[in-house]
Amino acid sequence: MPDLAPPQPATEPLLCHPWRNSFMHRLMLATLISQMENRLLAENSATQTLEHWLREHALLGAHETLRAEREASAHSPCPSDLLAALDLTTPQGGQSLRYRKIRLAGHNRIYSEAENWFVPERLTKTMTEALEQTDTPFGRVVSPLRFTRQLIRRETLWSPLPDLWETQPHLPNSATEADPLALPPHLFRHIALLRTHAGTPFSLVVETYTPQAFAFPPPALR
Repeated sequence: MPDLAPPQPATEPLLCHPWRNSFMHRLMLATLISQMENRLLAENSATQTLEHWLREHALLGAHETLRAEREASAHSPCPSDLLAALDLTTPQGGQSLRYRKIRLAGHNRIYSEAENWFVPERLTKTMTEALEQTDTPFGRVVSPLRFTRQLIRRETLWSPLPDLWETQPHLPNSATEADPLALPPHLFRHIALLRTHAGTPFSLVVETYTPQAFAFPPPALR
């Protein structure tokens, strides 16, 4: 019988989060995570897609947008296997590589963390200045490029359901199903390459999503 004990490590329960350690709530949460991830994979702008999701689930007002919190002093080298995707294996031809790290937040909740490596020479000066001097989300800054998004890798960091639960003859139960479900700090991660409308690669993005996008009440069960 699969074990429904919370995975480790786990955070404290979300503020006012209603999910319980029951099979039905875990099944609902697994479905919702899949739905949200599929939307993100189908669209070019992760920020806009996330905002739409949050508005639909009353976590963001109809005219509200997410706030980007930039780490001004953040620095990290681009992994060599990803660097090749930018056609910039070594800095040459006057082109360089910049790094940016932000958290997308709203109403005291962090919904995602994003790292960007971008080639400033492939952007306009105005875009580069906005990325280096403001907290505006990356996708919003470069939207005039009409960019496309190519998924390089996706990673599942946590699943509400135990492995092979569907092969069991009976649905698993838990003695603690009335307890709050402990959720990890991150659920899944997307690594993608952004290209201009003309096809030129200009940025690599690593986006890691938190459980805060699911801090809404599940349907009541009779």
